[in-house]
Amino acid sequence: MNHSNHAGTPAGFHGAGSSATRIIWIGDRKQSVIVATFVTKKCLFTFGLRGRWPADLPEVLKVHDIELKLNPLGRWYTEDELIAELEDMDAVLAGGDPYTARVIESAKKLKIIARIGVGYDQVDLAAATRSGIFVTWTPVPEIAKAVADETFALILGVLRRVPEMDRHVREGGYDVERMSANALDAYPLTLGIIGLGKIGVEVARRAKGFEMKVLYHDAVRRQDLEEASGLQYVSLDELLRNSDVVTIHTPLTTETRGMIGKREISLMKRTGVIVNTARGPIIQEGPLYEALVEGRLGGAGLSVLSEEPPTPKCPFYKLADRLPNVVLLPHMGVGKNTARLIALTAAEDVIAVLEGRQPKYVLNKELLGSTQ
Repeated sequence: MNHSNHAGTPAGFHGAGSSATRIIWIGDRKQSVIVATFVTKKCLFTFGLRGRWPADLPEVLKVHDIELKLNPLGRWYTEDELIAELEDMDAVLAGGDPYTARVIESAKKLKIIARIGVGYDQVDLAAATRSGIFVTWTPVPEIAKAVADETFALILGVLRRVPEMDRHVREGGYDVERMSANALDAYPLTLGIIGLGKIGVEVARRAKGFEMKVLYHDAVRRQDLEEASGLQYVSLDELLRNSDVVTIHTPLTTETRGMIGKREISLMKRTGVIVNTARGPIIQEGPLYEALVEGRLGGAGLSVLSEEPPTPKCPFYKLADRLPNVVLLPHMGVGKNTARLIALTAAEDVIAVLEGRQPKYVLNKELLGSTQ
């Protein structure tokens, strides 16, 4: 009896895998052979493939035997949902979901949390390091430029009352004098930048293009930029008192959480504008809302809130026609072209770790050189 089988590599078989022993017949003799067994790695993408994210991302990872699972919810996962989703995941391309110690310690297979963006306040870095899980980010220069663009879109939107005027014309109005009574030009104003990191520097460059005077406050003084770009270092209180527009570009930390509250807002000019494209909890929203309602502040531009998406607990939830001097954006940060770049940058680190190599943009550098 002839029981011979064709022994070869399965079609499409490549990359990481395991092996097993199989008994086959060759003529009338039994023989043991080692047969490769294909193992696909799994990666969760918590943004989902909507809007600006690259549609070919699943194919990019599939080439490396990594299966991408998408978030269908249209929002970030909750802690309990994330625990369930990460149970059999080797990697996660992470958004603003809560990567708490509880989540991380339950993810027994997880090897990398690849954060798409430059904020990682939602990731318990110490817990990830204890568990031997790499945490990476995407600090490419294009992010700073994109967020600076968004910042200036908000600055100009508030100063020139763009949403209010757009709505007025769309509704059939054309009362130029009434609508422009509260509009301001940017060029003679003073801009105060809180946090002169990469994004703050890009905002300062754009402000100089508008011929604005630029003040800044940061834990680290940048005398090189003061001389090269004409920036002026001041205390936080001095910045708040003397700026026409205040824009925030600090990370969210224990020290910066709630750093702009009732006292700080009271220092600002009554015509002053505050812009936040960093993290919502840096500003205490209750005092900000009260100052805007009571006319003690000229306006606000916010692309970040204390809750994302906001609920009725947030004072800026469903403003509708109230507070026309406030411009609100979803927490977008970057546009479609930059979104593709940072998603693929994060994916490269996922591929590296799952193939046994070191990631490029690692935050917990203690793990570099470790065997995964």
